[in-house]
Amino acid sequence: MTSYPDIVGIGTCTVDHLMPVPHMPVNNETMRVTNYMRQTGGLASSSLVAAARLGARTKIIGRVGDDENGAFIRQVFADEGVDASHLLVEPGTDSHVSVILVNVQTGDRSIVSRMATGGSIMPRDITREIITAAKVLFIDDVTPATMQAAAWAQAAGMWVVMDPFCPYQVAKEILPYVNAPIVPEQWARDWMPNQPAEAVAEALYNEGAKIAIVTLGARGGVVYSDEGLRSFPAYAVEVVDTTGAGDAYHGAFMYALLQNWDLERRVRFAAAVGSMNCRALGGRTALPTRAEVDAFLAEHG
Repeated sequence: MTSYPDIVGIGTCTVDHLMPVPHMPVNNETMRVTNYMRQTGGLASSSLVAAARLGARTKIIGRVGDDENGAFIRQVFADEGVDASHLLVEPGTDSHVSVILVNVQTGDRSIVSRMATGGSIMPRDITREIITAAKVLFIDDVTPATMQAAAWAQAAGMWVVMDPFCPYQVAKEILPYVNAPIVPEQWARDWMPNQPAEAVAEALYNEGAKIAIVTLGARGGVVYSDEGLRSFPAYAVEVVDTTGAGDAYHGAFMYALLQNWDLERRVRFAAAVGSMNCRALGGRTALPTRAEVDAFLAEHG
């Protein structure tokens, strides 16, 4: 029997090398770290893993090299139960890798990346059937392939969730197809530097979104929908590393969409998962199961 995904995502897959540091290095400084971790990452990739941990069926569409890092990425997807049958391997190329320095005092991080040497997903690599078999599409960039996928998804009445890796001037081309943009505070500031997050959420709603969210880290976030403007909290946890908190939020919000919960429950559930993911080093180490989130929410009220 064919198993169809609940969520399909198109995006970059990376290998992340994480190192906790006492402070961010300055010029010519030599520093030793006390820990090291290698994980896979990427906006779409980690969002799908987060949703899979919660119980959703997820599928990744992407491209990796035929190097050892590409093999590691494929193995992690298999271990996490993410369908990687459309994770294409490009011969003779290197996969995307990042070095992430995590400030142990604050949990903030700095990221340095070497981009993949191969190509990106093209329209010829996807079909309408692959996209519309799911209920939710996640994208993080504007490319010919994501434009095509978003158009198919919109026509099929699917949820299209986006965390734009690109600035508004690029993202605006695809926003008419995105009914649930979820953007971080820095993206909102770059687009509308003199406006509060509430104004950005409303502007995204006016672009055609059903639900527009601006996340604000430890301060929670704001959401604009046909119910008007709402704010939602973050949850107090001992922060070790903020890497992947946004990805965890996206994955949890997409899972919540599948449950047909009301808006408040969706955003509170997603906020809880984003907060919980900050409790350990690495963007995926502390990703919770559904039972763990339920227990966390019961404890936090």
